[in-house]
Amino acid sequence: MPPRLRRRRAAPRRQPGRRARRGPHAHHRPAAPNGARLGHGPQAGALMPGATTSGALNRAVHRYRSAPLGARLFVHGRAFLSDLAFVERFVPRNGFVVDLGCGHGLFACLLRESSDNRRVLGIDLDPRKIEVARGAVRDTQWLRFEVGDVVADPPPKCDVVTIVDVLYLLPFEQQERVLRNAASALGEGGPVVVKAQERRTDPRYAITYLQETITVSLGFTRGGRERFFFPTREEALAMFERAGFVVEVEDMPNRPYTDVVYLARKAPMKTSAVS
Repeated sequence: MPPRLRRRRAAPRRQPGRRARRGPHAHHRPAAPNGARLGHGPQAGALMPGATTSGALNRAVHRYRSAPLGARLFVHGRAFLSDLAFVERFVPRNGFVVDLGCGHGLFACLLRESSDNRRVLGIDLDPRKIEVARGAVRDTQWLRFEVGDVVADPPPKCDVVTIVDVLYLLPFEQQERVLRNAASALGEGGPVVVKAQERRTDPRYAITYLQETITVSLGFTRGGRERFFFPTREEALAMFERAGFVVEVEDMPNRPYTDVVYLARKAPMKTSAVS
């Protein structure tokens, strides 16, 4: 009898992320920077609805094994809730990255764990969080954390700026100032990757607001004690454009919150017409 042929199992189909509906101010998605992954990989090891994990994220969390208990719990909770692995895919894999409002530094650590070719600086106003973040540093030449005011002070010149779950704590005029500061640090076409939440007529917006209220009341997040400042998509896109960016929006699929990623590039300088 002829030998039986073994049947190969079909590989699971990839589930692409849902493309965003463009707002009136949106432009075509910026071209992918060198080494940036702008596609949606398979969702490995879902942590909560819409969340993904990766070996790099697990290694980043492991850096905090000696942190104080409260900070360690917060870092684990952030890894569980925020889907940072999804956001990391949009960041170029080479160059100098400045993470504004870095908090305990988890996303900055993820950027380093995901690529050895990134040099990362995290900046945050809270010295207690910066102290925790510095405890997670193993490679001081490639990863640093500094106390700084991202509203008042422009970041140093860099190749990429990231802002993750920060802007909603600031009044809208300060949000725009942070974006202008980011633009001042970048060359023409320089990318900014911003994870934020939108104000919508959507049950998920109520969940977003409730969770942030709890986080602030427990003292894990500074700011926003009187209210939060979630813009609509149209308001956010207008802010990016006034700050000097062209921008595209990527919805974060299957999330219980109104999470989006704004993919922006510094627009070319407008030259005045010569008479």
